[in-house]
Amino acid sequence: MSTPKSSRGNGSIFGGASTAGGSSGDPKEKMRRIPNVQPGTLLSEHLIKEGTYGRIYGGKLADACDVLIKTVVDGASLTQVACLLQDSSMLIGVGHQNILAPMLANTELPGPPEIAYPYPCKGNLKIFLQKSREMNTPLSTRQLVEFGLHVTKGLAHLHSVGIIHKDIATRNCYLDIDSYVKICDNALSRDLFPDDYHCLCDNENRPLKWMALESLQQKSFYNTQTDVWSLGVLFWELATLALTPFEEVDIFELTPYLSDGFRLSQPINCPDEFFTVMSCCWLVDPKQRPSFPQLIAYLQDFYEDLGMYI
Repeated sequence: MSTPKSSRGNGSIFGGASTAGGSSGDPKEKMRRIPNVQPGTLLSEHLIKEGTYGRIYGGKLADACDVLIKTVVDGASLTQVACLLQDSSMLIGVGHQNILAPMLANTELPGPPEIAYPYPCKGNLKIFLQKSREMNTPLSTRQLVEFGLHVTKGLAHLHSVGIIHKDIATRNCYLDIDSYVKICDNALSRDLFPDDYHCLCDNENRPLKWMALESLQQKSFYNTQTDVWSLGVLFWELATLALTPFEEVDIFELTPYLSDGFRLSQPINCPDEFFTVMSCCWLVDPKQRPSFPQLIAYLQDFYEDLGMYI
């Protein structure tokens, strides 16, 4: 049940200035690390994707530059607003060519918060792949492997600064004008991609089909190895142009299905070399899954080998 919306007066959603000694993991404190602009500074020009309460727009920062804007509708509950702020704060301050982090925000009341990101010209990776499949304009294996390499490098950087993403999937990645894939946070993803999230009788929607076996068995258990499992599912998404994983498996049967040793099958036209990487990411023993240096080296070599045949 949604928390009732309280009346809003003037001021900031965060209720004043930050205090010294705040927790670095606190989303309120993290949000204060980026510029907070005045209402009207971010101009939402065209709707990119909408859900029940979430909205993603393409727009402008005043007249200066193009931005991607994540926001919620005026009638959003306080719970929905809090989720947007918490989830969008995850990557604040992270700088890397394969990371799409918030650049500024408008959190001034009475309107809903707006979180702005550098504009990814080619859009959401999942939607990009789906359109390629629907229009029968398949991407080359080399291009798909390069996309996987970009995500792997971005995720390796996140882990190097102590961030576990917990929701690695094509829906949470974007493409810039040079076709560089950038990992984004999962803010609004549960609302915008509802078919990718499921609840197992605990009132919390999770990306179950992307989660590692140990995360399914021990709810809320995440570490670098569980992110690697999800990365393997993302590779499968790339090879299938964003088909839904485990579509034939009942969500309540997924954990025993994986426990019995079953995994996603090799996609049509997917090279053995690429499927081998995926399969290694889904090994039962987390310690046996590949490390990031191993993944990057393997994918880089495979990418270069594919270039020899062009």
